[in-house]
Amino acid sequence: MDDGEAGLTRRGLLRTAGWGLPLAAAATAGLLVPSTARALQSPPAYANPRPLRNDLGLMATLSLQPGQTYKGTVPITVQFDPGVPTPSSVTMTLGRFTRQLKRVGTTSLWSGDPWDTTKRLAATDTASPSNFCAWVRADAVIGGIKYSSASFSVYTGNYSYGSLAAKGWVDSSAWAADYSSWNAWLGSFAATPYGVKYAKLVDDPARRGRKAIKVAVPDSARFDSDQPTNSPRFQAQQPAMESGTGFFEGQEFYVGFSVYVPKVDSSAAGSGGFPSVRLSDPNDTNLHIAIFQMYGPQATSPTQYPSGRGAITIIDANRTADSDPIDRFHIEANQLNGGDPRSLVDFGYNRGAWTDIVLGFRMSADVRKGWIEVYLNQGGYSSVQPVTLFGGLTRLPRVSAWPDTSTPAVPASYVDGKLVTGGSRRHRTDMQIYRSPTAYDEVTLLHTAHRVGPSPEAVDPKSYA
Repeated sequence: MDDGEAGLTRRGLLRTAGWGLPLAAAATAGLLVPSTARALQSPPAYANPRPLRNDLGLMATLSLQPGQTYKGTVPITVQFDPGVPTPSSVTMTLGRFTRQLKRVGTTSLWSGDPWDTTKRLAATDTASPSNFCAWVRADAVIGGIKYSSASFSVYTGNYSYGSLAAKGWVDSSAWAADYSSWNAWLGSFAATPYGVKYAKLVDDPARRGRKAIKVAVPDSARFDSDQPTNSPRFQAQQPAMESGTGFFEGQEFYVGFSVYVPKVDSSAAGSGGFPSVRLSDPNDTNLHIAIFQMYGPQATSPTQYPSGRGAITIIDANRTADSDPIDRFHIEANQLNGGDPRSLVDFGYNRGAWTDIVLGFRMSADVRKGWIEVYLNQGGYSSVQPVTLFGGLTRLPRVSAWPDTSTPAVPASYVDGKLVTGGSRRHRTDMQIYRSPTAYDEVTLLHTAHRVGPSPEAVDPKSYA
């Protein structure tokens, strides 16, 4: 039993902070503060962060404590200090899912449905496929004013992984697509890309002396013999690393690439355009357009993992609500990281210009050891810039891999360090246009500078250097 669990047993709830905390400590604790407070940082505009609250305000005690690990079923409570007026409503949000709390009798304690940490937040009747990091926020309405805690992270700890490797960067992982000629580019990849007949090598439209791959995928591509699914796609697959078995536990690397979205907002055949995606029907048609994926993690066969995204990272454009802005790419949660409070990051199409992207990973099945970083440049800098993710962090704890012995949940112990994906049994990075069938007549995109290396600087496309 860890300290957090002991506290729950002794007192029934945990105090996250007290009066007189330094300002920085208060920002990461569970203090309720007015929702009009300013943000702590000013990250690049395309990071679109949820502001952190930083001024001391209404005092309360939450049953979840920043940075703690919880197992099994834990209480969800908010205890207000003596003298605090009675709220008209109190909620606690875990990831993207909000629980309504009810007042316990005439006390200052508010309680909600307990949290079963062994289950997924998105589907509470389905086992969680991994330990994960969940972002927590409490909100209270008092006298018509909404007060919010700073968002903070907690962890689930229902699975044990044993002693895990820390391999760091592996020199043999270095790789780069060769854009010097069409044949050189083709030879860079593990096999002929899907939909290769819709791609060609062209001069960079914005930077003199550089080459890029221009792809225009028609809806009719879904009937081609080389298409692996009914969704029309172009997909250039980086060769698998480590002698074909993919990345290993504890490996660290960065992948960089640049994408160019045409100015034309059209999917008409021959227009050379990239459309604004239409609103998807969550019960029917997904109208997304994916442009990149870090393939994996999955269990060893498709029937063994719970429903949800199998890829570590997918960058796509998709709208699921009228309130979603148009012309933006997103990195969303996947099945192993269901505690995200929003998109990991989102950024505009940047039509008619390059968007340089760098993603950093430590591959691990353990959320306490794995991480992800995101860097972007859409023309405001000479190099890619770190993007602030959740809680003011630029390096976010992340389940970024899957052990090869897994069935729907991770094994009781995990020591061999081998990581695989479903079907191909390897991890890789893919440049792609992979989109919904029948949704768009044609989608055009350019990309260049796809490579893997030991640091952000080593893989920075430098489109604006």
